[in-house]
Amino acid sequence: MNEKDQKIWAVLEVRLQDLMSLCDERKQTIESLTQTIQRMEADYRTLEAKYTDLLAAGYIASADENERKVARKRLSDMVREVDKCLALLNG
Repeated sequence: MNEKDQKIWAVLEVRLQDLMSLCDERKQTIESLTQTIQRMEADYRTLEAKYTDLLAAGYIASADENERKVARKRLSDMVREVDKCLALLNG
């Protein structure tokens, strides 16, 4: 290998190292952004649940007595159903 080839080879090695470093940086950025997305999705689910709870509370607060009774019965039925499911899972 002559001197010209050695220089070209050295330049290629430097560029390859630069590309590998850039690739590592991008991987770290992607990982960081993925974690941020997961956190934001969890926050979104929490906020959505709170919003649903507030809507339900607002509905119950504005409902007449008959609607409240129906809502309480539905909620009670749901709680019983969940209790049955938990009993089956634990039993």
